[in-house]
Amino acid sequence: MTQKGTILGIGNILQNDDGIGIKVLKYFDSLYQLPDFVELVDGGTSGATLNTAIVDRDWIIILDALDVSGQPGEVRRLNGIDFIHRPATIKMSPHQVGFLDLIQLMRLEGTGPDPENLVLVGVIPADTSHGTDFSAPVEQAMDEAIDLLVAILKEKGIQPETRQPPLKPDYWWLNQ
Repeated sequence: MTQKGTILGIGNILQNDDGIGIKVLKYFDSLYQLPDFVELVDGGTSGATLNTAIVDRDWIIILDALDVSGQPGEVRRLNGIDFIHRPATIKMSPHQVGFLDLIQLMRLEGTGPDPENLVLVGVIPADTSHGTDFSAPVEQAMDEAIDLLVAILKEKGIQPETRQPPLKPDYWWLNQ
C-alpha cells in the first residue's frame, strides 16, 4: 500500500469540544508512527484553504466534532458517500461548508479524492462555548476515536506502529 493519504484534524481548539479533531490527531501522533506516504495535518479552522494539504491525495480521513443528534461523546464513522452530497444547508460540523465545498471543487478539477476514499471520524460535542477544556464525555471518547482511526487505517492496509515509549501529545494550545 503506497497510496498517498492524509489524516486531517479540524476544529476550533478555542471552543472546547469543537477542538476534538485536533486533540485526537495530536494524541494519535503521540501513540503511533505511520509510513511516509501518510501525512497528519492540523487543519484547525482553515476550511477551503486546506487545498494544498489534501491535493492529489488518494484518501483522506477527517477527524472532527460532529453536529448531529446523539449523545455527547458518541463516536461515529461516516463514509464520504454518506456526507459529500448533502446540501450545504444541512450542517454536521461547523467547518463543513467551506471544507466540503473545497472537496467538491477539487473533485471537479480532478485533484481530490472520490467520496469512496473519504471517511469522517466524528465525536458529538457537549460544549462548544469559548474555552480550551473538553467535556467529560468527549474526553472519554478519545480512546474510542483512536481505535476507530486505527481500524480504518488497517482496512486500508496500513499498520500503525506503536511508539515505545509514547510521546507526550503536542497540545500546543495548552502550552503557556
